[in-house]
Amino acid sequence: MRFNTSTLCGLLCSIAMIGLPIRAAADDYRLGPQDKLRIRVVEWRAGSAEYFDWAVFANEYAVSASGTVSLPLIGSLPATGRTTEEFATSVAETLQKRAGLLRPPEATVEIVQYRPVYVVGTVQHSGEYPYRPGMTVLQAIGLAGGIFQQPGTEAGRTEKDRITAQGVHEIARLDARRLLVRRARLGAELEETRQIATPEELRNDADVARLIETESAVMNARSEALKSQLLAFSEIRNLFSREVEALEQKIEVQNRQIALARREQQTVSALVNKGLAVTSREFALERTLADLESKLLDYTTAVLRARQEISKAERAADDLKAERKARIVTEKQDTEAQIDQSKARLTTALSLINAATDITPQLLLEKPLEKPTTVFTVIRRVGTNTVKTVVDDTAMIEPGDVVQVDQVVGESVSPGKASMRAATEESLTR
Repeated sequence: MRFNTSTLCGLLCSIAMIGLPIRAAADDYRLGPQDKLRIRVVEWRAGSAEYFDWAVFANEYAVSASGTVSLPLIGSLPATGRTTEEFATSVAETLQKRAGLLRPPEATVEIVQYRPVYVVGTVQHSGEYPYRPGMTVLQAIGLAGGIFQQPGTEAGRTEKDRITAQGVHEIARLDARRLLVRRARLGAELEETRQIATPEELRNDADVARLIETESAVMNARSEALKSQLLAFSEIRNLFSREVEALEQKIEVQNRQIALARREQQTVSALVNKGLAVTSREFALERTLADLESKLLDYTTAVLRARQEISKAERAADDLKAERKARIVTEKQDTEAQIDQSKARLTTALSLINAATDITPQLLLEKPLEKPTTVFTVIRRVGTNTVKTVVDDTAMIEPGDVVQVDQVVGESVSPGKASMRAATEESLTR
């Protein structure tokens, strides 16, 4: 077979592309069709010393198939191949020219939705899926439902079920341990004790001390919070109690003054009746006596109000204790229900483990199976070229990539060998 110059150059370019990392970095991400953007533009106006928000741009925009974004007041701007910072600069400079501004405003561009990725091949559900920054090949395959199990892989599927059941069993066991200690902590809170008893089911558990320590920290924090709230109510009650004492002392003094004023008023009244004193003095004493009695009534009202505040503080403290107890009872009931659920999950997972353990050896004896090799290929558009690269499942992908999953039986395919073969085939067919 003969190679011309253009074919050889294409081959070398494709092979060089294989060395590029399969990743999507946010700093140098280049926009493309189907990307959705959120744009905001603000302008500093020195005359009014404030920022003006160009609300007309506050919207979401999609990069069209032609690679442009249509904006109000500006029109279509090319976006494909630009970073968000470069496109924001283009928006600001174009708006400056169109609006006749002295300086460009400040524009920001945020990607709200990347263009999708595509997963094809031997997966459960091939199709289009939304991209997330930092997405790997394995995550994309997970969105597609995982790798499709070919007929004849019952043993591998059963082994996978066993491993899954073991994971579920371990999670349920850890949850049950944690819930048992939580129930013990809630019981201690109800009994208002400072010590959490070790659950009977965890007597021989080596990690129970750490779990109790964690729950003790929770209990102490809740206890301190309650103590702080009760202390606040106690201080309010003491404050109004001191106010009541001071008012009662004032009432006692006021009563003595009223008694003295009344005796004086009676004496003056007797002298007025005998013509030995003027009536105006009698009137003045009556006014003084009325003022003293009015102030006494104010003191009495203030005492009643202070005692009412004391009762409110005491009721609030009692309500707080009752609410805390009711909340603990509810939490304990919920914890009991969760413990029952964990025990049910433990039983189910254990049954699945036993079933898978019994079935797998039988399948292996009936039919020895050859384990297929899974090959992951990322197909990416680079400029005007399409590049295929065989990667492992931890490789990061970019928006618009196509992830192809193939299962090969009887052939060991390494990423480097497959990449070279794919690049060579592609270059020769251009």
